[in-house]
Amino acid sequence: MAARRLLILMLVLLGVSTVAAALVPVDPDALRDDSTTTSTRTATRAVTGKLKRASIDAGKRNAQTVRVRAGDQLQLRVESPRADEVEIPALDQLEDVDPDAPAHFDLLLFHDGRFPVRLVDADRQIGAIEVAKPRKRK
Repeated sequence: MAARRLLILMLVLLGVSTVAAALVPVDPDALRDDSTTTSTRTATRAVTGKLKRASIDAGKRNAQTVRVRAGDQLQLRVESPRADEVEIPALDQLEDVDPDAPAHFDLLLFHDGRFPVRLVDADRQIGAIEVAKPRKRK
């Protein structure tokens, strides 16, 4: 009998504490991790850009250039007549590609520059992503 009362008391306390926890407001600053690096914080600055879609055909002899502006989001599709890996070394990106499954990259580009796109096994550059500085706002 005493064990049953103790069990009922524990269940009531569990229910009350659950309701109390659900009603307490959460401070959003308490959830933020202050151990992030400064490079992560600088990358989140307010840069507005456009969504750009482009493709590179690795079967072509000449390297192709994709031009975008800093702040743009680039959805890049790379097709190849042979199985290989597509690498964008400067952006630390690597994807598999074969004739039936093109490689897909979804990139948010913040820094201007020229970033080579290459086939790893064939050891050849098939293209480049050229990122220009963002336009000045008027």
